[in-house]
Amino acid sequence: MKSFCAYSLSSQFVFNIHKPSSEIDKNGSDHFILQSAFPSKHTFSNVLLSLRTSIENRNPILGSSLHAKILKLGLDADVFISNSLLNMYVKCGQIKDATKLFDHMPYRTAVSWTCVISGYCQNESVDESILLFSRMLNTMQPNEFTLAVLFQACAVKGDEKLVEVIHSYAIKYGLIADDYLQNSLIDAYAKSGMLGAADRLLDRLRSRDVVSWTSVISGCVYNGMLKRATIMFFKMQEDGVLPNEVTMLSMLQACSEINTWEMFSWIHGLVMKQNWCKNAVVLNSLIEMYSINGYFNEGTRIFRDMCFIGEGLYPSTETMANLLQGCANSGSLKLGKEIHGYLIKQGFLPYTVIGNSLINMYAENKYADCASKLFVRMANRDIVTWNAIIRCFVKNEQPIEALKLLGEINKDHLRDKVSPDFITMLASLEACSNLALLQEGQIIHSYITKTGLLNDIFIQNALIEMYAKSGRLNLAENIFNEMHERDLSSWNSIIAAYGINGNGTSALQIFGDLKTSETWKPNAITFVNILSACAHGGLVEEGFAIFNFMEKHYGIKPSMEHYACIVHLLGRIGRLKEAEDFIDKMPINPGPDVWGALLGSSVLFDNIPMAEKAAKMLAILQPTSSIWRVALSNAYASVGKWHEVAKLRTELRGLKQFRKEGGWSSVNVGGHEFSFMAGDTRHPNSETIYEVINGMQNHMQDAALFDNRVALTS
Repeated sequence: MKSFCAYSLSSQFVFNIHKPSSEIDKNGSDHFILQSAFPSKHTFSNVLLSLRTSIENRNPILGSSLHAKILKLGLDADVFISNSLLNMYVKCGQIKDATKLFDHMPYRTAVSWTCVISGYCQNESVDESILLFSRMLNTMQPNEFTLAVLFQACAVKGDEKLVEVIHSYAIKYGLIADDYLQNSLIDAYAKSGMLGAADRLLDRLRSRDVVSWTSVISGCVYNGMLKRATIMFFKMQEDGVLPNEVTMLSMLQACSEINTWEMFSWIHGLVMKQNWCKNAVVLNSLIEMYSINGYFNEGTRIFRDMCFIGEGLYPSTETMANLLQGCANSGSLKLGKEIHGYLIKQGFLPYTVIGNSLINMYAENKYADCASKLFVRMANRDIVTWNAIIRCFVKNEQPIEALKLLGEINKDHLRDKVSPDFITMLASLEACSNLALLQEGQIIHSYITKTGLLNDIFIQNALIEMYAKSGRLNLAENIFNEMHERDLSSWNSIIAAYGINGNGTSALQIFGDLKTSETWKPNAITFVNILSACAHGGLVEEGFAIFNFMEKHYGIKPSMEHYACIVHLLGRIGRLKEAEDFIDKMPINPGPDVWGALLGSSVLFDNIPMAEKAAKMLAILQPTSSIWRVALSNAYASVGKWHEVAKLRTELRGLKQFRKEGGWSSVNVGGHEFSFMAGDTRHPNSETIYEVINGMQNHMQDAALFDNRVALTS
């Protein structure tokens, strides 16, 4: 939008006896400017010129110094000087200083009022700008520039009635004929959702320029009317008006939201044909359009082809962040490292958003150490940074490290000035869920309640999962029952909670409530959870019934996970032959999940032939996996086939890619976390621990013998 204050000043003065501000030595000090700005002969015009220099450089310190000099020289009473000072403070983002100056001005013009109203609008204080306009009406009549600023405020606020009122005022006082005001009015109607009124105004304009058309197009995009925006763009070209930068950015946003390859190709071709590829802003938007919609390779290709051909174009911080996100989503670690090197070379790394994106990229590619090093070296960290590194450790199976960082946020509060938000809590609850850390989970629950985050539906769903995995099904039920609002994930979470804890009957009851709900309908995840709950509860008939009507009643085709649940359902109760027949009749080729379920069940019931069949198929599907080899080795060991066990163990030890990190467990005692492996003797009380374990094993063996004797006698 035009600077109305600058416009008025420039119309009053012609600086023809001075050098333009561009010729002023930008490397000179502010002190030099202050000293040379006030020759006695040309004091008045030099003040205005120096203020213009501070505005162009966005230098509020220089501007304040000039203000002090103006007060000393007694020029503050001049309205043109005061208006220039107002403009300087507004353009430098110092709205409070502008307001103080405005309140102490002995005489104000329409320019004075317009300048401060514009300042409030630029600082997103829309209500204050409207209130100031109402004060102005009690003092003087606004001009067309004042109304244009107010239309901008209406567009931000989306107040349709206020737009119509100001429109009527402009007609009443004969200001509507101004072309600039008409464009502002079109923009206000379009941004407020009154696109019909904007179209009618556009049709009535004597001369429709690119600003007129762009206002309607951007308004359509703003209100989600993407096809209409495209149609208006074509009409603009038929009208003989070429798009400007803002028009292209609006169309790139529209094409991005339409998200079809045809639209991407069309707008890309237009950018190339009209030579917009030499515009850095348009180029960045084009790269982002491809990157955020999953066409990562195309976005990367544009980045490589156009940023290194000597055009002097450089990607923006947001573009680089999107490219790094693409590297994270696609697992392109090599390219991510190359971009990292480019960022270092071009000096991007002081930007916190770039550091955050790099942490996320390394986290998604399983390079937690690199992410951790970046985190430590970052000079400025915001809550997004902390969330990124905490989620990094959770995703890379280091939940203890994630929870340690949660404690460090409060320690570094004074340095980074951050506090945990709901994303921090979600990641921390996930860490507690992964380790079934009930005590830590309850502490986080208390913090969530204290900070008022408990009403967030995602937090509540995470609490249900945490309590379920910690074995406190009653607390998970309490969270679910106390929820004022539930989404489908809430239902899925409580069904999964019952399944995890072996309560298939309650899971079926909740599933029945969901089916009768008018708000939500089961999705594919729901059926995975309920089938798993039936498997854990031994509810075979119920599980098959659900599986059979899943596609018939809800149109959900069974995925590999659903088939694996049925194999698990049959396998857990020893019906291995039925499970094998079910696999043979599957309409799709069984995947690793299906054969893995059969292998696990075969090991459970010592069915070696079935285990060998499943392992043979897994060897084809997952030749580099050690999981099925360990399971098959355990099956052989259970029936005393030690020669086969030795062969598999030798294979695992001899091949580097099959080496398996030793499994470990952890237990929390008195607030301290203890990690241990099988046969571990590192704990100082290990002898006592093993004595207790041996005693428990003896008790269990005695109990098993007693149950067998009772069964024989009965």
